[in-house]
Amino acid sequence: MAFGREAVISTGCSAFVAGGFVGGDSSIADAYRIDLRHGDVSRLPHLPVAVHDTAGGLAGRPVVVGGGNSSEQSVVQGWDGKAWKVIGHLPQARSDLVAANVAGRLVVAGGYNGTRPAEPGILSSADGSTWKVIGTLPVPVRYPTSAVARGAVWLFGGESSGAMQSAIQRIDPATGRARVVGRLPHPLGHAVAVAFGTRILLAGGRTDADTITDAMWWFDTDTGAVTKAGHLPHPLSDSAVAQCGDTSFVLGGESSSVTDRVLRITYR
Repeated sequence: MAFGREAVISTGCSAFVAGGFVGGDSSIADAYRIDLRHGDVSRLPHLPVAVHDTAGGLAGRPVVVGGGNSSEQSVVQGWDGKAWKVIGHLPQARSDLVAANVAGRLVVAGGYNGTRPAEPGILSSADGSTWKVIGTLPVPVRYPTSAVARGAVWLFGGESSGAMQSAIQRIDPATGRARVVGRLPHPLGHAVAVAFGTRILLAGGRTDADTITDAMWWFDTDTGAVTKAGHLPHPLSDSAVAQCGDTSFVLGGESSSVTDRVLRITYR
């Protein structure tokens, strides 16, 4: 199936894929488990609540956090080994967000609640059911991308009031403190990011509302430098990423339309 804006949760070299967007602003409740080593795909029971523009992570179990359908959602849906169940709610409805696992907790940042241009609050949870606000983004954004490196959550670009942003923001999960630590070469939203050691690879995204890019960039967390890293096979936005060792898999997304392609990126 072709889809984008889904949740992907990596568990070793296996990945859960849940929810997403199939065009026409239609959310889906489909869920799958993918063996990243062999490419085997198993269908799982549906989510109780269909969502797109959602995020996923681990909070004692695989969880799908927030998202949107006909309106923004606060629901948190967890996998219990046999089925997805509603296990909690965010403090407010939120779509277009990111979630990152760090220091034994799930950190959620960015997003849209249906009224404000972007959500500033940074949330944290250990179990997916109980959430607390731990900080505030200096540059509130929806549709950013994020990765974890050096014990911090790094947030890249995003969108606010329809305009792509260039800020690189670092979140300390222990204190909740967030600060702007640099700028991308140009505004970017709807991209994906994956950490390889102390470097983070950014891939694809939108440079404005109508332009999808195939560009890739390296961000060095030691120096703050952003350098060119080549190109994807084609322009791509609104994908999700799973990782198996030194190989990352970019799943689905949007190009001229939503796609069912899986791209493999190997770090050498």
